[in-house]
Amino acid sequence: MSLTTIQLFKSQTASIDVDPQKGFSELCPDELPVQGALEIVTELVNNHSKAALKLVSRDMHPPGAAWEAETPECMLEPVGLPEVDIKWNPHCVVGTEGVELLPGLPAIRDYDFQINKGIDPDAHPYGAFYHDQADTLSTGGIEFLHSQQIKNVIVGGLALDFCVKKSVEQLVDAGFNVILNLASTRAVFPDNVQEVIEHLVSQGVRVVEDSDSIQLLDILHA
Repeated sequence: MSLTTIQLFKSQTASIDVDPQKGFSELCPDELPVQGALEIVTELVNNHSKAALKLVSRDMHPPGAAWEAETPECMLEPVGLPEVDIKWNPHCVVGTEGVELLPGLPAIRDYDFQINKGIDPDAHPYGAFYHDQADTLSTGGIEFLHSQQIKNVIVGGLALDFCVKKSVEQLVDAGFNVILNLASTRAVFPDNVQEVIEHLVSQGVRVVEDSDSIQLLDILHA
């Protein structure tokens, strides 16, 4: 694991909270609860304090989607559709509690940019920045970041080994310097964490233990 302290200009930095929703927490135990999900809220808010802009993405799924597992035992079974790889428990369905942000986060309209994804019943994108798994149909987030002259993006959210990982890869491909704050994310499968971190570090992602490892040059040099 590569952990370091880094320095950033706040004016050139954004943060994104990837799918920090109740449907991925113990508040909705029948959906896709990620162990420790509620623990990331403080660090997500700390990420915001290091950034000039804050973004958020949300899964916004319809009922009866093609990827829904009939029972929890069916989860992770292959589906084989062009935009649906495997089955998942129903989660973050529009109009339900699971869509809501974790307690303690800003109101959705207090974010500078929001991304809603996964509304099509025959598609289950993971990354925040494209509506398809081939990364061709933009959600507008990358364009927004470029329009604001952002160079660095601090990432946290749920879950590290799926939606966070894919979102980080999309940001790297778009040319951003990406900082992954480990204290602001958790994995569906904790055994995957080390492998995910090593993969992202190999892509040039900078990994920090927590938000205290991010220093702002704007303040230091004021």
